Amino acid sequence: MTVQQVGGFGVNYRTLGEAAAPPLVMVHGLYSDSGSMLAFAKRFAADYRVILLDAIGHGLSAKPARFTLADQGEAVAGLIEALGYERADLLGESMGSYIAAQAAVLHPDRIGHLVLLVTKGHGKTSSVGAYMARRGLDPTTLSQEQLMEAMSGALWAPDTPPERRAEILAETAAEVGEDLTPEQMKAVDASLADFDLRPGLPGVTCPTLVVSGAHDGLNPPALGQEVAELIPGARFEVMERSGHMAKAEEPEALTQMVKSFLAA
Repeated sequence: MTVQQVGGFGVNYRTLGEAAAPPLVMVHGLYSDSGSMLAFAKRFAADYRVILLDAIGHGLSAKPARFTLADQGEAVAGLIEALGYERADLLGESMGSYIAAQAAVLHPDRIGHLVLLVTKGHGKTSSVGAYMARRGLDPTTLSQEQLMEAMSGALWAPDTPPERRAEILAETAAEVGEDLTPEQMKAVDASLADFDLRPGLPGVTCPTLVVSGAHDGLNPPALGQEVAELIPGARFEVMERSGHMAKAEEPEALTQMVKSFLAA
């Protein structure tokens, strides 16, 4: 674990793979940290220098009372530069995909390939916040375990058996650090209020892969397709046996898809 000062924020990151390998930055989802990406990242460590960061407001990175999605995008691009890379491939999942897309909008020259998993291009709030509001629940009052249970109807494909769901959640929980406080969660939520990446997406110049889960109840495929249609030349794929947890529900298929895309 290392903290790098970038644009006034301390950004914590960990690395996998050989230092001389091509860089691949991965950004996690909402209320989580880099540990949630660790199992998936290990699949790429033989070929890449994988850099897993804690987004601002998460993990061991800075947790200011106020920050924006633009701050997040600048932090990712700044970390790439601070680590001595002219450019890096970038993959983000859910909230991490908004951050990755924002980085590509702000600094398209620093991104080699862009992979956006279970994404959307705009929202009044986070997809988790919107889903919980529809159910009359406040995510800031729940533990990470309770939150995942409350969202179970939106996370999974119907064919993902209960025992596999439990296994995935247990594996993730074992790698993720402490839960955010209610105040920290509210600061994260505020950073996503009324975000809209759509005006900037046509300016993304790097090869882009957008992947949605067919049964995703948080960011349905139509939202991912909208993003892909706005980015010139972007490729859009749907994982037919996945919900919002595609990297764990269809890990082999997704890994092969991403590796082939990055190598092209």
